[in-house]
Amino acid sequence: MAAQEPSPPSSLEGNKPGFPKKILANKLEDKHLCNICLKILRRPFQAQCGHRFCSYCFNKAVSSGPQKCSACIKEDIFEEPTSILKQGCAFPDNAAKREVEALEAVCINEECSWTGTIKEYEANHEGKCDFRILPCPSCKELLRANELERHNERECPERTLNCKYCKEPFHFKNIKAHDEICPKYPMICEGCAKKKIPREKYVDHIKLCTKFRTPCRFHVVGCDMTVEKEKIHDHEQACSYKHLNLLLHFIMGIKVNLESLQPQSLELASHKIHELHQSLRELEQKMGQLSGAGAPVQGACALLPPPPAPTLGTSFTPLPTAVGAALELQLHSEKTKVAELSRRCQELELKVSTFENIVCVLNREMERSATTMEAYNRQHRLDQDKIEILNNKVRQLERTVGLRDLSIVEMEAKMREMSAATYDGVFVWKISDFSKKRQDAVAGRAPAMFSPGIFIFFIY
Repeated sequence: MAAQEPSPPSSLEGNKPGFPKKILANKLEDKHLCNICLKILRRPFQAQCGHRFCSYCFNKAVSSGPQKCSACIKEDIFEEPTSILKQGCAFPDNAAKREVEALEAVCINEECSWTGTIKEYEANHEGKCDFRILPCPSCKELLRANELERHNERECPERTLNCKYCKEPFHFKNIKAHDEICPKYPMICEGCAKKKIPREKYVDHIKLCTKFRTPCRFHVVGCDMTVEKEKIHDHEQACSYKHLNLLLHFIMGIKVNLESLQPQSLELASHKIHELHQSLRELEQKMGQLSGAGAPVQGACALLPPPPAPTLGTSFTPLPTAVGAALELQLHSEKTKVAELSRRCQELELKVSTFENIVCVLNREMERSATTMEAYNRQHRLDQDKIEILNNKVRQLERTVGLRDLSIVEMEAKMREMSAATYDGVFVWKISDFSKKRQDAVAGRAPAMFSPGIFIFFIY
């Protein structure tokens, strides 16, 4: 029966280099090392030259063609073709494999207390240790395996969340930006204080909300009040005189601005119009004189232009016509400029209206910030008062502790004095008010005496 050829290592067995040296619990021996990766042999192969290699390292080395054995060169025992590594010239060294797998091993990950053999380590612990370091698939931060799930759910800045309002996915770092555009984000009406209004319906709500404060319609002319929608009519009736006054000032300002735009051009145009009228009157007079001199053609003069007189025709007829045309062009130009200025004024009014709305919003934000700041200041003052009270209590306790320390020192001094005193064993009585008790005894009255004295003996 033919010998069965060894099967090539599986992808699970052959896709890893040797075990790290730190895995050994006992002393490391050179015969257990791969001659390529210089780590502990994993699935050892033995070449014809007798040197051992990990199956992964051997296959990687000969994948690009035959290679010289570096171990033979280092040991100066190079011999062709024995020391040439190539496909089919090595076989699995099962004896070395069993020897290596029986070695005592420990886990290389910090804080892991696992112990066993290398075989058990490879089969049951290497890829399952809770203390192994793995990169987060999103942010690439290195973490322990037992912390990776919590990190992905709670801490990873690149984790993907689903908005609890619109259910759309977004990255955690973009949560604020998403809240600014989320169509389902709940908002609070500033007028009626209604809560949980979706952003997509907020504009429709404030259009119908009678409590929402809106700028007065005359804010474009200077009214700076904001009133509730249901009170707009009352406000306009109550402030009608003020609104008319603002409107009058606004119109007068526009008039002054328009008059001050091109004062010289307008005066020049008025002067030219006046000259044109005078020229036309002179022309009419001269035409009347000519029609009186030529009686036979009087009827035709009403329909036809006057005959070209050598003196009059060249002296005044072209001049008024040219002046009139120039004045018409000048007036048309001035009207065009006035129309352009009016258009610019309208654009500026729209921009001013937009800016006023922005300023109104900013003013509300400033008022809110000021209110919040005032609340913080009040809380700060209260905290300062509490700190001062606590400081006073601490100082009182320190004084009390100091007095206690003095009392303890005095008691220690008394104890030292008492320990230094000696007694001869005589019972000592302490009688208070001795004179009075002596008189009572002389008078025949039996005095009652009590003394806390005790017998004290010292052994020398």
